[in-house]
Amino acid sequence: MQIPAMRPTFVIEFPMSPTQAIAGLTTLVDDRDMPIEGRIAGNHLMLVIPPKRRHFWSPWLNIEVIDHNGCASVKGRFSPNPSVWTGFMLTYLAMGTLVLFAALFGLSQWMMNKPPNALPLAAVPLLITVALYIASLIGQRMAQAQMNELYEAAMGTLTGAAQIKPSQNQPDISPV
Repeated sequence: MQIPAMRPTFVIEFPMSPTQAIAGLTTLVDDRDMPIEGRIAGNHLMLVIPPKRRHFWSPWLNIEVIDHNGCASVKGRFSPNPSVWTGFMLTYLAMGTLVLFAALFGLSQWMMNKPPNALPLAAVPLLITVALYIASLIGQRMAQAQMNELYEAAMGTLTGAAQIKPSQNQPDISPV
């Protein structure tokens, strides 16, 4: 069983200039009939689900278009809302710090020939970290349909496919 990536990423090359790709993606962002929203700055694009349909686990698709041998190389990365991502990362950092302190304190107790009572305390933040990681995987699975929607909208625009409408039955994307 393969563990899913925390922030799925893909890279696709299109037989067009980066300027053409950015122009196409700009029309996607400007099209009010599309069921997604976005912002564009230079060669970076961010696609999001509109607030009416957004939930805690709703994905953001960050896209960068770069020139690769005259073709447009589109690099995309899915992530949760930046504030959710920051909260998760700060919690992971805090739990890692607690594990380190508990382990160092327990090791110092053991080196002084005292019972290392602090070592078992390191298990608590480890369990919290595992629970948080499992919650993030569950959230990613809950956001899969919206991830597909964002992906299909961006790729449909670049390949000239028809408009993408919100759907719960879209195929899974295959991030690299």
